[in-house]
Amino acid sequence: HTVITERTPGDPPQIEFKAESPDEAALVGTARDCGFTVLGRAKDDLLVNVLGEQRSYTVLNILEFNSSRKRMSVIVRMPDGSIRLFCKGADSIIYSRLARGKQQELRKATADHLETFAREGLRTLCIADRKISEEEYQRWSKEYDIAAAALTDRDEKLEKVAGEIEQELMLIGGTAIEDRLQDGVPETIALLADAGIKLWVLTGDKVETAINIGFSCNLLN
Repeated sequence: HTVITERTPGDPPQIEFKAESPDEAALVGTARDCGFTVLGRAKDDLLVNVLGEQRSYTVLNILEFNSSRKRMSVIVRMPDGSIRLFCKGADSIIYSRLARGKQQELRKATADHLETFAREGLRTLCIADRKISEEEYQRWSKEYDIAAAALTDRDEKLEKVAGEIEQELMLIGGTAIEDRLQDGVPETIALLADAGIKLWVLTGDKVETAINIGFSCNLLN
């Protein structure tokens, strides 16, 4: 995530999270409430207080989100030296990349929860991970560096290389976040509609979520 920590003096000092995306701020804030607090960054390391114990996670690669990928991944060296890939994204994309024939009960339960969340108008994500051996990572890292340095079709090459390692994932679970509208948005949309102005909303959410957001912002009546 892109969250930056700001400390305010006090006893104990307070940590505030600043994020580009309200989704990320909500997820990182909730993690803190559950005992997993992001303390900040030191070069490529992410410092996290895990239930009272400070740990350092080295971020090796970030595979960025875009509208065609519909997912974002980070490859991390864990405190014990092992390498893990964590991937978050749309449920349809994550489910298509899960290890075949595994976690059937968890998959069904998570899918049921996501459908319930979507019907309530919440924005949903799935999170999955995968352990990567040192040999596989070193081999893949060379291909990734070549793609990153390409002078032609760089984005396509990076997407292809990223897709090769985002396979055989193990599902961790799903998240649901309330998409709060800014003050005055529903009233403004209603006024524009009354004035005869046609309005469209473009969304990458599940259909159920999109319909609920349509009603909550007065686009639909």
